[in-house]
Amino acid sequence: MKNVKVILISVVLCAAVFANSRIDALGGDAGFWAGDRANIAIFPATINDHDFVELDNVGDDTDGVNATILWGDATTWGFNFNGNDEHTWMNIMWGNGDVGLNVVYKSDDNGATETDGFGVSYGQNFDWGELGCGFTSNGDASGYWANWRDDMDVWVFDSAKASFSSNDDGSDGTDMSLSFDMFTHLDAGGADVLFGLGFDYWTQSDGTNDETSMTLPTATLAVEAGLTDWATLRAWATHAYDFSCTNDGVALGCADDTTGPNDGNDTTYGFGLGFDWGAATLDMSIGESLFTEPVGTMNGWDTLGAEGEVTLSYSF
Repeated sequence: MKNVKVILISVVLCAAVFANSRIDALGGDAGFWAGDRANIAIFPATINDHDFVELDNVGDDTDGVNATILWGDATTWGFNFNGNDEHTWMNIMWGNGDVGLNVVYKSDDNGATETDGFGVSYGQNFDWGELGCGFTSNGDASGYWANWRDDMDVWVFDSAKASFSSNDDGSDGTDMSLSFDMFTHLDAGGADVLFGLGFDYWTQSDGTNDETSMTLPTATLAVEAGLTDWATLRAWATHAYDFSCTNDGVALGCADDTTGPNDGNDTTYGFGLGFDWGAATLDMSIGESLFTEPVGTMNGWDTLGAEGEVTLSYSF
């Protein structure tokens, strides 16, 4: 059962394409950073907001480099390619100024079996907020997802977002997740400080065992601070309190277990740097090695750490 969620997440063909090192260095959730290009994956209407060429995962031999180009005026077109993905036949984006659409098609022929997969995501802005939704299919497996974001003046927060996903691996494995976050951005002089609180609900089944878990609250703190006109320091930390967890003998997310989606009551953190030369930018997420072994890391003897990766972008 502990592999079910990994298998189901791998079915999603669209969502991971547009991640970048800036968002990784700010906690990994593009929904908190509305202007970033990574929102294309979760709110496809933002396809209409950008014109750029981007190389992501530079230096990552495992996942390969993602290359994306997006351009247009009244109509926007975009294409994405992954250096290590030999099965994707097309990954096309389209926008008409109001609506955004992303279509992905894969064919996986290993000589014995052939599995065709596709993904479609749609986004549009309404009076009641931004909407992004999608469907994926890969053989007998399928998945659905939806995201919402809008202004919400509650307590110390001025914005809110919610997400839902449901997956089926085609046999007996299913999972479902639901999350809601309220958040705000604080102007701290030369720094943008994000603070968010929310909850996450997650359930999965392999047909025999079932598990349900809920974190309340899930707290997020991220800082993006300008060091100079062209250099930015980023850092983030999250804490998820495992409020409730029930299972049928196989614990994957309870507080006394470290193999599940929540890792119990856990705090995670990370760092990153950004360099801005006008239209050209370089963003990198870095591991603790830059701080614990700064000399070796900066002279190239040591790597940036397990989290280290680089994104190169040119906007026009």
